[in-house]
Amino acid sequence: MLFCSLLLFFDLIGLSSEQVLTPYTDVEVASERDRVTLSCNYTSGDTLQWYRQYPKSAPQLLINEYMDNTPGFSLNHDKKAKRVDLVISSAHVTDSAMYYLSEV
Repeated sequence: MLFCSLLLFFDLIGLSSEQVLTPYTDVEVASERDRVTLSCNYTSGDTLQWYRQYPKSAPQLLINEYMDNTPGFSLNHDKKAKRVDLVISSAHVTDSAMYYLSEV
């Protein structure tokens, strides 16, 4: 069985001192083709966006709620519950990376 690890890290740079991001998990491990959801609760803010960063590379914007979905990725934002999810529909080894959540 082939595994890929998805490291979830929350970027606090540029957020107000009142913003608190709480990940459901720090690391997700999945088999290829698994559906993976990276989730976070937050205390304030309106527009949040997800980034992916590979080692020795700059972060790459994946998605926010005002963009069309990136193939294989979708964003669920429940503003009432203050929860934002990044959903990877079918994980691949190439999805092994650091994932960041940031406020716009």
